[in-house]
Amino acid sequence: MNRKRKSGAPKQSFDQESTVDSVDDSKTVSRGSPFVSAGPGGMASVVLAAFAGLMMWAFYHPSDSTEVEQGGALGWCLSALLIVAAVQCFGAARLVISGERKHHSQDPTSRKPGLLIDAIVLLLALWIGYAAISQLSVPSGLNDQTWQIGGDWRSASNEAWVWILGAVWFVVLRRCLRNRMNQLALLGLLVVGGVLLATHALHQVHVSLPQTLREYNADPERVLAEVGINAPEGSNARMIFENRLRDGGPTATFALANTLAGLLAMVLVVVIAVLLRIVGEAFPGAAAKLRFGQRVVERNSPAGDRDGNSSSHERDSLSSQQLTALGGLALAAVVLALALNDTHSRAGLLSVLIVGGCVLVDFVWANAFGRRVVNASLLAISAVFAALPLAARGWFGTGWIDALPESVRYRFQYWDATWRLVEYSPWTGSGPGNYQQAYHQFRLPESHEIIADPHHFVAETLGAGGLPAGALLVALLIVGGWLFWRAESPADTPSLAEPSTNAAAVRSQMPMVGWCVPIGAFLGWLAVWGVGIRNQELPDFDAHLFAIPLACAVGWLWWFKLADLALMAESDADVIHGNSVVASLWDVRRIAWFALAAGMMHLSFSGGWTVPGIAVVLWTLAAIVLSPALTPSRSASQRVANATSGKGAETAVIAAVAGLAAVALWMVSYRPVAESKRWMAEADLQIRRGNLAGVVELCERAMVADPHSFDPAMFRLHALEQDWVQRVVANRDATDMAPRFKDALTDAIQRAGNDPSKLQAIGELMLHRYQIGGQTEVLARAGTIYDRCQLLSPQHQGIAAQRAAIAEAEGESAAIVSDLAEKAVALSEAGGVVTRKLSLQFVLVVRPIGSSAVRQPVRQSAEEAMDSLRP
Repeated sequence: MNRKRKSGAPKQSFDQESTVDSVDDSKTVSRGSPFVSAGPGGMASVVLAAFAGLMMWAFYHPSDSTEVEQGGALGWCLSALLIVAAVQCFGAARLVISGERKHHSQDPTSRKPGLLIDAIVLLLALWIGYAAISQLSVPSGLNDQTWQIGGDWRSASNEAWVWILGAVWFVVLRRCLRNRMNQLALLGLLVVGGVLLATHALHQVHVSLPQTLREYNADPERVLAEVGINAPEGSNARMIFENRLRDGGPTATFALANTLAGLLAMVLVVVIAVLLRIVGEAFPGAAAKLRFGQRVVERNSPAGDRDGNSSSHERDSLSSQQLTALGGLALAAVVLALALNDTHSRAGLLSVLIVGGCVLVDFVWANAFGRRVVNASLLAISAVFAALPLAARGWFGTGWIDALPESVRYRFQYWDATWRLVEYSPWTGSGPGNYQQAYHQFRLPESHEIIADPHHFVAETLGAGGLPAGALLVALLIVGGWLFWRAESPADTPSLAEPSTNAAAVRSQMPMVGWCVPIGAFLGWLAVWGVGIRNQELPDFDAHLFAIPLACAVGWLWWFKLADLALMAESDADVIHGNSVVASLWDVRRIAWFALAAGMMHLSFSGGWTVPGIAVVLWTLAAIVLSPALTPSRSASQRVANATSGKGAETAVIAAVAGLAAVALWMVSYRPVAESKRWMAEADLQIRRGNLAGVVELCERAMVADPHSFDPAMFRLHALEQDWVQRVVANRDATDMAPRFKDALTDAIQRAGNDPSKLQAIGELMLHRYQIGGQTEVLARAGTIYDRCQLLSPQHQGIAAQRAAIAEAEGESAAIVSDLAEKAVALSEAGGVVTRKLSLQFVLVVRPIGSSAVRQPVRQSAEEAMDSLRP
């Protein structure tokens, strides 16, 4: 294990590598400073601790599915922006007080690559913000006879803040990762979070889901009511729920198993890469035999002899640490692999197989040429995955698509619809948060479901911001790949001529660096449980009886054992081939690159690009891969100059941007959404008490608080409808539409905008009213609403079937009614998708029924209804 290094400097010492920027400020603060190894303004440890807490919160509250569009991530985004603004302001003030803003000479070319990547990221976020603002000018309403897409400003703004925070997170964190100890600590947090969620998922598979299935089999209606799903017996909604309950896989804290799989895949790749490196260090002889053309160079004396204090006890202790690390990481890998397999995510498994294979080749072919081959291969594979949406337009032929698995062919349908959306609105797409409603218009007739995102990160970016956003993302990928290639292929490779001098320096930084991330993660964990106790929304307690101890054990192993092994590996182990040196066993940038590639491959077939629980991992990995660090060829004096010059201005700009963004988020989104939700929570309590007048008043307050929210308007309309039902039950002649109800109906339709799903909900309420009262005016309004629904969603078989039933009740000719019914049947049979069959669809009966329809709307099978309307 202990081998004496040949005279000469290592190619990459633990705190030195060829990278994006040539900036290192770890030497600009005193060794005793609490802000050792700090980033801009000397506050990296504080930033890392704060970001660790925010990441832990995101693991528990990932805002999966459509929760981002509903404002579920606004508080998290606001907290992050406020923390960044406060820390950067403090850092800028600290620089001013310490007098470090004086001008120093520097090499301007050393900063250009980092500034370029920052500029692209910020421009992408700004363009998405512009696309969100453009939704304010999209016309909507029943009076508009042309179909439109987008227009939901509230959903657009809620999602846009995630993009903006992502840019700020990347720019700030990238500057705080100027040594590998910080990078390694953050990777450890990802592993801890992954193991926590994997253990939770396994508990769901073996305990929670079987129990829920037993409860569902005993009383289906009660379980459906508890989860808030309206799924009548025999409907496609119930079929989908039952299929997911039996075969959908675990979700842990996420809403979808496939999204969870993305996180597990990235973490599993990290664990595999580190595990192989420990194996190579623990068994150097066996590793050398496996590697192509490699040999382990035995030294004549232990590495510790350089310091004069090496002992056999230290070597035995090191061996014990390695065995502990091997056992712990092997257990973590097994837990992650089992949970990933249980999610049934083909994309997750495929990404691990591809990237895991590259990691294995990288371990076996461990020389400079082998690294370049692995880099080129993985970059090429990643480029193919990123370009997959182009195949949906037939750029690479179409015959091969039919041979793909069914779930993959569905993705090509999504991407084809996205391209047609972009062709219609090339500059802004549908806008952020508006893809689902726009998809109604562009979906193929044979598509099987209404999706919230196109299941590909490039296609999702095109849908959110049009061609400019897509071009900026492609530029970001190209520039990022080029910078990584350049960092991995330095032009100057120093020889083994000098001993490593950084190991001792890094050891002196270990106390603060080693503790800031786990402390931040612990505080984030306390916040999760504290807020959960206050709001009576605790995480799954039974699952965490297993998840928390295992996650803590992995955290202890990673942060306080693997760090020592990394330092030992840096100072004691070199594998050489000829005159070149293999990269350090603990190349954290490279490990992060492997994990990032796995995540991007998974997101080439899955959603999660703007889900904070996944996005924060991607932002962090990208910051590690493209982090600025020390270029070995520069002198110490030049490094100090580069580190301090311009830092005050940068820190002040970042503080100003984050501060302005936080103020805007508070005023534009967080305050109106939070106040509206507060009033709506009170309204929900009042409707349970039967106080309909109070419900209407509270909904109106919520509408004033948030002028763009649909839910308060719909809830008020529902409350007024219930009040009308009570009056009709008491007096059968009181069936007229009151002016207040008409105003509420108009408000609800206006706020529904161009969303056919929301308009359909209003139309069903009007049809229910018609069943009770039998007013022709109500039927006419329902027909107008469904006309608009059909215009916005021409491929929806359920809307087509309901419109045919309405046409028959309105007295349309038999030919018109038959054509409408035939259209509904044709749509249901397109593509042979089971869940679109009319036998699994229900429509409201369109005729006066009376008091028997008071409790709930009367429905019938859409298949039976259409059969009766066709000749």
